[in-house]
Amino acid sequence: MSSPKGLLIISCGKKKSQELKHRALRAEDAYKGPMFQVINKAKREKRWPNSLKLGIISAKYGFLRSDDEINDYDLFMSKGRAEELNAQVISGIREWHETEAFSIIYVLTGKDYLNSVHGLAEFINTEVRIENMGGLGIGQRKLVDFINSLSTIGLVNRG
Repeated sequence: MSSPKGLLIISCGKKKSQELKHRALRAEDAYKGPMFQVINKAKREKRWPNSLKLGIISAKYGFLRSDDEINDYDLFMSKGRAEELNAQVISGIREWHETEAFSIIYVLTGKDYLNSVHGLAEFINTEVRIENMGGLGIGQRKLVDFINSLSTIGLVNRG
C-alpha cells in the first residue's frame, strides 16, 4: 500500500509577487498573501510533508496546481464567478485525484470561493473537507491547525 497523500486547496489572493508583472510564475510563487505566508513558513520549518500537494482556486484561472504558471491579472472572485468556475474546478481536482489517489482533500477558502467547489464530495471517492476561512486570522489558524494535524493522518515529512 502506498503512503497517504493529501491535497490542500486554498483561494488565490490579491497580493502577488512584483515579479509577476514582468514574467509568468508558478502559482505557488506568484501569490504572496497571508495564507501563502503560512505555507511558506511551514515549508521553511520542515513542517510541510512531501506528500501534501497544494491546489489554488483562482478567480481568473479556476483550479491551479501549485506548479502551473500564471500571468499577472486583477480579478476578484464573486459568487457568480465561482458558480461559472465550478465545473472546471471540480474537473481539475478530480483529474489530479485520479493520478495521485489523495487520502484527504482539504479545501479552505473565503466564502465567495465556496461555490467553485460546491458538490465536490459527490465526485471524489476520498475524504473531502470544505471549510470557509471565516476571516483571515481565523483562516490562518485553521491552516496552521491542519498542517500540524497531518501526522495524525499519516502525512509526515519523510525527507
